[in-house]
Amino acid sequence: MTTAGYASAWSEPAATLADAADELGGSERRLARAMLADWPDSALRPPTALLAEARAGGGDLHRLVRAAGFRDLGELQARVAERLDEELTAPRERFRARLRPAQLPGLTRRMAEREAANVTATLEEADDDGTLDAAARSLLTARQRFVLGTGRSRGLAHLLAADLGSVLGRVVLLDGGTDRAVEALTDAGPRDVAVVYSVRRYDRWTLRAAQALRHRGVPLVAVVDGHGSPVAPLADRTLTAATGGPSFADSPTALVALGHALVTAAAARSKGALRRLERREEADRLLGRFPGD
Repeated sequence: MTTAGYASAWSEPAATLADAADELGGSERRLARAMLADWPDSALRPPTALLAEARAGGGDLHRLVRAAGFRDLGELQARVAERLDEELTAPRERFRARLRPAQLPGLTRRMAEREAANVTATLEEADDDGTLDAAARSLLTARQRFVLGTGRSRGLAHLLAADLGSVLGRVVLLDGGTDRAVEALTDAGPRDVAVVYSVRRYDRWTLRAAQALRHRGVPLVAVVDGHGSPVAPLADRTLTAATGGPSFADSPTALVALGHALVTAAAARSKGALRRLERREEADRLLGRFPGD
């Protein structure tokens, strides 16, 4: 079996799979053909589809991926998905690679599985290395809390600012407006903190605003996607979310979960969070803001 015709960036995993199939032969060789037919996307198909096409059993698949140097199919597919996420930088590239008609069966199930894995991996890493706790404590001790996000990050920033403002005071949202940014920078300083969302394709305004805050001595908490955000080197603390998935768009799910966890951690450590929530609820009732008030 040969790997000729596959992209050079994928030659190593494709080659090891092909070599293992040549050594094992039989059902394993048919499985390798199915996985290499449209590499790398064909390797991400559900195992049941691969087994059915190759007329093979689960034991055959296990022997093949083990012989190729992987613990199991999940490890192989995780490696392939990770490299796809790194190499397919533009939405149009991800669309062409992931949303062909042959890939539509099982798409929702694959999305659900990947989203769950993204959230679990993201929150566990942030908790295990202590970054989430440190970021939450910096929000508590700050005089002002700036939240930055533009482009795809604007919605993430709005959500974080709204929830954070429910439990802590002096939350300032910066989402691309120059006048508000100038006003914020006028008073910003080392006693403040800024949470900066920066995800592909990295918006220049966010980077400029983060650099300006850094120039004023404001500590930065970067919330990034791990693909090389230009904001990360500026940050005092960096929270990284897993954003891979079978869609043309990088997944926002773990980014939302990370912001939610950050607000929750800050609220749990704040002595005044409950009082502020109660005052806000009273203000909502006075204004008749919601049905039933």
